[in-house]
Amino acid sequence: MPSAELKIRKSLISGREIFICDNIVDPMMVQQVGNLVRTLPYFRKEKSRPGVPGLAAISEIPMERIATDPFLRSLKQAVERLFPDEQFSDQRAYVNSSVYGDSYYLHRDSFPDEQHVTALYYANLEWQPDWGGETIYYNDEEDAELAITPRPGRLVVARGAILHRGNVPSRACYEERYTLAYKLNSVGTPT
Repeated sequence: MPSAELKIRKSLISGREIFICDNIVDPMMVQQVGNLVRTLPYFRKEKSRPGVPGLAAISEIPMERIATDPFLRSLKQAVERLFPDEQFSDQRAYVNSSVYGDSYYLHRDSFPDEQHVTALYYANLEWQPDWGGETIYYNDEEDAELAITPRPGRLVVARGAILHRGNVPSRACYEERYTLAYKLNSVGTPT
């Protein structure tokens, strides 16, 4: 069976890059990651930003695993291909698990003047459009500019300084919404 065609769409939001990548992850890896995230332990300890109510459920990936995990290494390579004039170091990786009734809030993953990058991987093996769960990206004036559907195996690579908010599943969805967030610090240009 032929593999699906690689699709990468680039946009700018308030002058910051965002890439939507489909079919960049091998289908066998999509299946393995999709099965794995369902077995992880999740703890309600994460906030979108300080001062907001509610805690999101996450499963933290230990730093020592980030450096050796083949899937995370492949995501880092994708980031490096999309930003070939930069070098990156690992900051943090974790898996979000959200359900209908949870709350996420508008936030940035880094300060507005930083060039850090977040690779956001949608890990569900199935997702229906009526289930909601889109990630909304906003410009600096807090106007929504881009909504991204959580398609299985989709990777979004964006500057961490872009305002965004993950939406939780709608009442029509009786599944958890799983996203893997892999944050990388920009450490400058290659020598």
